Amino acid sequence: MDKIIDRLLKFFQNKSISIGIRTSILIISFSALTTSDYFFNFTYDYHLNTKIKQLESINKLKKTYESDSIKIKELTEIENRIYERTHYSDRLRNLDFRQLITFKKLINNEANNPVISIENTTEKTNILSLPWMVITSNYFFIIVIFGLVIMPFTGSVHREVKNILGSIAAIILLTGIVYLITWTAYKLPVIWNKPYLNYILNFILHTLFLYIIYIWNKKTIKLS
Repeated sequence: MDKIIDRLLKFFQNKSISIGIRTSILIISFSALTTSDYFFNFTYDYHLNTKIKQLESINKLKKTYESDSIKIKELTEIENRIYERTHYSDRLRNLDFRQLITFKKLINNEANNPVISIENTTEKTNILSLPWMVITSNYFFIIVIFGLVIMPFTGSVHREVKNILGSIAAIILLTGIVYLITWTAYKLPVIWNKPYLNYILNFILHTLFLYIIYIWNKKTIKLS
């Protein structure tokens, strides 16, 4: 394990390899490792085993100091902190963002548009459309991702290894940004029970964000 880490450090410290390639490989490697770990639970098993061992140790200490109420209280507080520790995969699974996990539509229309009874009246709760949420809140990033996907087919220069690695790394980063922005957009409630207002708001906020970046970049170029 130490040899592998040492080789990785030497690779990323190798100045003969351009910083662009090193950064791209770092992003791709990190993404691949994280994805593999998320689905195969490598670090989760270690986390769980460590957690169980710590709880068992505290339980033994409690028996040793069962007559000391102060120590028992302190050990209980530590025990609770350890018990409440969560693995990053648990946090990702608990994001309550199920609409990004699947595009599957419910056949039952009542499930899509539940009827809520309020003071002898009925009101349909409209559900936000995942495709529209993604597009309206990330349209520029989606265009960029599409451009990066087709770039290797547009010329021999773009088929060079360094450019392909750069494109893959950029796609991974942008996909993560799209996920995060869409997840954040879903935190807003449906405005006046009219989903299209959320789509318009998403579009305006995304456009405003791009405009701010454009102005900031323009000022930076002038200063340099």
